[in-house]
Amino acid sequence: MEGPELVNSLRQLVISFEPYLRNASSYEQAQEVLLNLEAHDENFHRYQFVSQLRAKIDESLGGLIEDEFERFSMSQGSDVASDQKTVVQKVTDQVLKSREFENLTHYLRTNVSQAAQTLQNNFEQEFGSGRHGPDFEDVRDKRHSNEMDANMSFSSSYPGSLMFMNQDQAQKLAEELDPHRSLEDRQCSLHTLCSLAPLDVVASDQWSDIRRGLLAALEDPDLNLATKSLKFIAQGFSTVTSQTKELYLLLVDYLVDLCKKNLSRLKNGVDVRKSEHIRIIRSFRLLNEFQLIVPSYWIRCPEILVEQVIESTLKLFSMQHVSTVASSVTNIPMTALHLMALIDPKAMWFNKWMHGSYSRIPLLQKLDGQKKIIENAVKHCLEFTASRKIPFDLMSDISDTLSRVSNSDGHRMHYTRHEMDYIYFIHSLNLLGKLLCHKEGRKFFPIKVKDISEPISITKFLCSLIQLIVDPGNLVTVKYNPVSQQFDPGILVTDMLKVLCIHHDVTILCKDEVTNTLLSPISHWLDDEDTGGHACPESAYLHIADILAQLAASSQGRQHLLYGEGQDRFTRTKSSAAHIIADFAKKAINYDLPGDFAAPPSTIVTGSFVYICRQLYNTCEGLLAMNAYELHTTLAEALNEVSRELDMASTPTPGSDSGSDIDDPKKLSIWSDTLKDNLLNFAATPKGVLLLQQTHTMPECVSYMYSRYRNKLQVSKCEKFGYGTMVSQLAATAAGMVALRQSGFIQSIINNTWTVLECGLDDSPVFHGKIWAVEPVYKDAHKQLINLLKVLTSYAAVYEVLHEQPLPSHENYTFRQMPNTVIELIDRLVFVDKDIKIHSLFNYEQSHVFGLRMFGIIMSCLDTFLLIQSQYKIQEMLLSCQEANSINDRDIILDMLSFERNYILVKTYLIGGPSERVIPPRSISEDSSVSFPYPLFSTYPVPREYVPNVAGRSAMKQVGDSLEVPSSPTFSSEENELSHFLHETKNSVYESDWMERCRKTFGHLLETKPEQAKGHVMQELLEKVLESATNKQDEMTFPLITYSDEPPGTDSSLRSFNLTPVQELGVKIAVRYGMHLKLLNSGSDASENLTHLLKQCGHYLQQQQRGGSYSTLRFLRTKTYPGFDWFASTIFLLMNGNLDRSWRFLYQFSMLIASGYLWLPRLHRSVHMPTGLMTSGILPVFSSTGHNVELVLQSEFPLIYSAFRMSGYNVAQICENWLRQCFWNYLDWMDIVHYICVCILMGIDYQVYMCVAILKHMQQDILQHLQEQDLIIFLKEEPLRGFRVGEHLNFMKQLEKKFRKTILSDMQNISKP
Repeated sequence: MEGPELVNSLRQLVISFEPYLRNASSYEQAQEVLLNLEAHDENFHRYQFVSQLRAKIDESLGGLIEDEFERFSMSQGSDVASDQKTVVQKVTDQVLKSREFENLTHYLRTNVSQAAQTLQNNFEQEFGSGRHGPDFEDVRDKRHSNEMDANMSFSSSYPGSLMFMNQDQAQKLAEELDPHRSLEDRQCSLHTLCSLAPLDVVASDQWSDIRRGLLAALEDPDLNLATKSLKFIAQGFSTVTSQTKELYLLLVDYLVDLCKKNLSRLKNGVDVRKSEHIRIIRSFRLLNEFQLIVPSYWIRCPEILVEQVIESTLKLFSMQHVSTVASSVTNIPMTALHLMALIDPKAMWFNKWMHGSYSRIPLLQKLDGQKKIIENAVKHCLEFTASRKIPFDLMSDISDTLSRVSNSDGHRMHYTRHEMDYIYFIHSLNLLGKLLCHKEGRKFFPIKVKDISEPISITKFLCSLIQLIVDPGNLVTVKYNPVSQQFDPGILVTDMLKVLCIHHDVTILCKDEVTNTLLSPISHWLDDEDTGGHACPESAYLHIADILAQLAASSQGRQHLLYGEGQDRFTRTKSSAAHIIADFAKKAINYDLPGDFAAPPSTIVTGSFVYICRQLYNTCEGLLAMNAYELHTTLAEALNEVSRELDMASTPTPGSDSGSDIDDPKKLSIWSDTLKDNLLNFAATPKGVLLLQQTHTMPECVSYMYSRYRNKLQVSKCEKFGYGTMVSQLAATAAGMVALRQSGFIQSIINNTWTVLECGLDDSPVFHGKIWAVEPVYKDAHKQLINLLKVLTSYAAVYEVLHEQPLPSHENYTFRQMPNTVIELIDRLVFVDKDIKIHSLFNYEQSHVFGLRMFGIIMSCLDTFLLIQSQYKIQEMLLSCQEANSINDRDIILDMLSFERNYILVKTYLIGGPSERVIPPRSISEDSSVSFPYPLFSTYPVPREYVPNVAGRSAMKQVGDSLEVPSSPTFSSEENELSHFLHETKNSVYESDWMERCRKTFGHLLETKPEQAKGHVMQELLEKVLESATNKQDEMTFPLITYSDEPPGTDSSLRSFNLTPVQELGVKIAVRYGMHLKLLNSGSDASENLTHLLKQCGHYLQQQQRGGSYSTLRFLRTKTYPGFDWFASTIFLLMNGNLDRSWRFLYQFSMLIASGYLWLPRLHRSVHMPTGLMTSGILPVFSSTGHNVELVLQSEFPLIYSAFRMSGYNVAQICENWLRQCFWNYLDWMDIVHYICVCILMGIDYQVYMCVAILKHMQQDILQHLQEQDLIIFLKEEPLRGFRVGEHLNFMKQLEKKFRKTILSDMQNISKP
């Protein structure tokens, strides 16, 4: 770094300072910019001076730096520094103190000072005008393109110090800008203008004269003069005010004149090396930059500005040049939009102007007067589509040539006319696509286009564009590089259609003609039709799949694919798009497509179409339509085949060919994951869970789901929510719970819960302490509580993880001992009844409250409570804790633990609907004068304050003072229309119309006088209905097996039949409920009779069961039904404890289809079920009733359906909970009786309508608790307040008219999923 070489490099660096010095408004600002030049100048490291300086530093200090690093690394093990400096800082300090650095700085300071002095002494020679020499020319050439962009950008240099002109100066500037003045005067005037505030110039009185001068300067042949004028306009665009409009109109007027003169000259293309073409491109670029930024300021501007800007713009873009002489290049007229398309090929200006209504409304209004823009765009798109059908055309290679460059800097210098036409096509496509997204924009169609006789409709236009994707004759195979793929017409059209699919109104795509055009290659392949020897490339099928997948993501699009255009929901037609897609996907998986048409599709193509099917069958209505294709079986068989191939690929044999795609382990693994992913999505619906379980691939699919969940991967490209709903659906079944447990999912939830409540596995220091919890279950713990409840609210799931599982017994518990199973978590958080357990918790109260809260919620399921109580004696433990928490063995201390225990003790002891029991709060009331109005207790029974008096309620009273039903009812003051009907028709129950007349009578009574539908009337009604139904062969689904209490020779078999502890405990609860309702006289007699009834039912049903020893599910390995028979108990109470009457009813009722849904033990391991269905352990009340409830909600109440999807909880699970226990604890007794009668008399599909009516009744509460993120807690714990069956019967009848054909046939077909 010395001599002339240093002088030249320093001169180059100083020359680069020029634009920064010009922009600086003060000396301090210039100094700051130059000191931080590296951050401002992207070419900083390319300067020769910087390169020389870096080389000199490496030469002088490189060895020293390496020695310092080596010395530090050797001393690090034994000498640890006390300060916190990094290695780099320490080495830097040593280098800066070294003699080598001192010598280097002295050398550089001396030589650079001498070079700078040389430049200063010869300043005029070195830096004078025209004397920059070759070095400056090199710099200027390298920055040519950047300077050209800066000159025509309003974000470019803006003078920091502005002059303020008076009227005389303004007049002088206007005169000097006159075209008749000399070039030097005009340049000087423009230079002065650029130093003024443009908006002040526009506001001056001389603006009209200055405007004429600026317009003349823009049109002047001197490029420098035009550039300065553009620069003045660009400076004015830096802010948007009402005066900015004048500058924009000036630029538009100039471009209008420019287009009039030059459009005809651009017929062969644009060459930016020509000065006249540079002028055009710069002007359009400046125009586009303002168009892109101005929408951010629309709202600040007056409406007149918006309207004038839009009007002038459309006037410019409507300009075109139509040649009167036929061109050998193209017949497409040259338009101003051709030039705009070069700058903005994706029409971003139009997208931004259409975004907000403030500009969209006037834009569409003005566009209505300039329809030529839309007409030209539509016509050009149609002509381009037609030109692609020529066997060989230059158009085919345009998308590839667009990516090629003409100079070494990567900038295009020349665009042919064909390329400009293609860019105009891209621009038109994006413009029209945005226009079609809006309702007012679609009103421009149908549109009349020149040279086309019929108006062009939206459907016809879209079908024409789709030809660019699907027509084999017009697609030329071109190997695109990554850059040019964005210009492929198929990709462009695909992107446009996907945007239309994403839009909330996709009706323009929901046309049979559009989907048929899209699916035409698929249909041809399925039909093995000859298409002229041309087969679509793989990319075309992927584009089709992409569009259809996006369409299927919306409810409107999904309905169109399932049923077609104009068809009602649930109308089955084999010609709909869904059936074509499903047929193609199934045949592609099975390699069963016609072989003469084309080679078998790749797994990528097959997977893309299976994904569309998945988006359909992961909804209830989609699964209903596509169930016939049995895709679950096809996918499972393909998965098994791939697994075998993977096993073979992992152990290659001699002579095997490993070079083919099918044997590629990586591709096989990807295909395997695709199959698992699509199989897993069957678990999105209740019936789909059953289908997935029957394929025996559930464990593999759940393990795959857990791996994605653990890695926090997105479910899919079109899924809005995570795996929460699938986990909830799976956990509602025994098989699903086993799969979740084996995959590690349950352990992960438990570990995360423990980490939040207590501590994690690692000992990483906590820098910020936890916020002290105000709520018993604070926010972080609440999320973990919800996750646990999603997998533990189903009785089948709880039974799998808790049945015959004893509580762990440890002598010691440590703080770091983390539970991994559900029973371990219960032991640590719920059964905290020893000091050693208490002391093992960091946060005893919060963690114990969490455990009690979780237990209280899951025990809302009565079967779950009976299981837990029978195995772990939860009530006794809680009573003992309450007693230990008392003062002098009398008053129990009020704290959050005692409140939580009291809540559970009352809730699990008392049975009843919202008005039949009192459940205490979990906290102290702030409004009440008494802190806690309910007494705490440590022994049963519960205090009277929790037991309301129901003895005098009409809903509970039977006929007369006696609870026994009279042998011959008398109809006095209690007679009603139903009892009168039953009495009058007692001998005509076998008549064909009796059932229909009975339905009308019962329905009218229930709607008008529901309080009279009680007592012996309901008993007689059920018996008469059963007598009538069992006399009709079509009503009897199951055979009536001859049964006797005394089998041949002895009655020992019945006497040897024992109830399980769960059932024995359930008898006590049911009798207690009956005594509370005054339905039973004697508790001991009732207990004995109910026990005998349950034994009879269990023994009778056991004769119709298959053995369960083969099953891996605990739920199926028990000899009897693992839960309690709530339906038999309900009938027992309804019959006032009459054993014979109850048994006769249940025995006859077992023949009806309704028994499979109301009486859950009826089909447990039943021989009447197919083996595959029986071994699943999934009862129809979940797979059919729950599935159909979701089906109706999705159709009729999308808000409720979406609320469940967003919460991660599912409808079928809560419905199964209600139905399993016959609404005990959720409805009052009268409504429970009405529910039973409605389902038996009106049809079993009313079970579905009943659940839908309940959810409709709770809609506002559901939406509210969704916001509060405790929907699952609300649905599990809260009774159905205010719901009366009679009040919603009319609504159920409306659902019957709409859905009975679909739902009843599905429920009657109980032997098939």
